[in-house]
Amino acid sequence: MAEIAKPMSEVDLAYQVLAENRSALYFRDLIIKVLSTKERQTQSLPQAMAEVHTLINMDSRFVHMGKGMWGLVEWVPQRGVRATEETAAVSELSMRREKLLAEIQQDFPAPSPDNEENE
Repeated sequence: MAEIAKPMSEVDLAYQVLAENRSALYFRDLIIKVLSTKERQTQSLPQAMAEVHTLINMDSRFVHMGKGMWGLVEWVPQRGVRATEETAAVSELSMRREKLLAEIQQDFPAPSPDNEENE
């Protein structure tokens, strides 16, 4: 049975354009490429651009790179994950050290001040 090709949405086309370009694009250039690829009939170009821009802005696959440039989230290194893992590792190491120190101190009680004077 032949599959019926589902038309691609504007936001999926924007993702495809950025993925093929492999670099961020200015939002107007990106949206113009999407609208020209889609061959969407528009009565108002500014309204069509606003609609596509809103879709891109709401989609979690895209990231605003600043100064009107849009890219893909997968291109941006994840900052918080690595720092959280390192903090957890340091915290676990500190807890193990404290536990080990407490055990050592139990094995070797601190000398009492009376014993130090007799020596």
